Amino acid sequence: MIKAAILARLNWLWAIVLVVGVVEVALQWQIPQGEPRPADWKKAARAIAAEKQPHDLVVIAPHWAGQGRMYLGQLMPLRDLGRFDTAIYDRIFEVSVGKARSNETLNLVAESETRFGNITLRRYRLPPKAEVVYSFSNQMNEAVAHGFRRREARVMIDHWFQPRWVIPIPLSGNTASLSFDNVPLDGVLRGYGIVDYRHGRHNKGGPVMLSIYVDEKKIGTHEVANFGPLAPFQFELPGDVGRVRFAVKAPDAFNRQFGMIAHVLRRPGGDR
Repeated sequence: MIKAAILARLNWLWAIVLVVGVVEVALQWQIPQGEPRPADWKKAARAIAAEKQPHDLVVIAPHWAGQGRMYLGQLMPLRDLGRFDTAIYDRIFEVSVGKARSNETLNLVAESETRFGNITLRRYRLPPKAEVVYSFSNQMNEAVAHGFRRREARVMIDHWFQPRWVIPIPLSGNTASLSFDNVPLDGVLRGYGIVDYRHGRHNKGGPVMLSIYVDEKKIGTHEVANFGPLAPFQFELPGDVGRVRFAVKAPDAFNRQFGMIAHVLRRPGGDR
């Protein structure tokens, strides 16, 4: 009986060893084989720089291949690293190590592909994007802040520990607002809101309510929960030119950090 029990345990141990081995072999297919040489990174960077346009995006796959940022950093500004989606980009340059792919290119077909040692550079064209008529983060010098001191757009970390390029709106009281004059209103207003992870992680004081006004007429409200899904807000605009005000409030607002990004977009073909 004792020998049978020992043999049964040994069989389980061998089974576990076998499973671990299979998993390790499978993972080897996901982990890039061979460390890319600095010369390969430099060649990829030069190739991108030769044709990159303002609305092009550069991504590295896998995302944790940090060595690549030493050579591609000048092609990857903070605004791009902190993006919420690819809605305002025309093309993606993907710098891939081994067989890795970026999630943002999985459903796209490459227009071109070039190898530099163990690095593959692929260029993808995104579906026709909406025209950016007005970017609020680019117009912070014209913004008027109420209830806080105006700050330029910067990177904020969300509750998924992802960097996001946002306009910071700190809440030290019940409400705060930010207004912009002479905004073109031909299109839709689209954006995102987040709560800084340092405050959202405790799941207290939420949700944050963002209300949007055009010439002091409310056009919509967007709720941002501490651990809610990352979802955009989008509201139709009435046309012409006017004043846009973003009003933020929370039930427990003391020292909470809220961030938002927003654009006025005109859909391809001039349709609203």
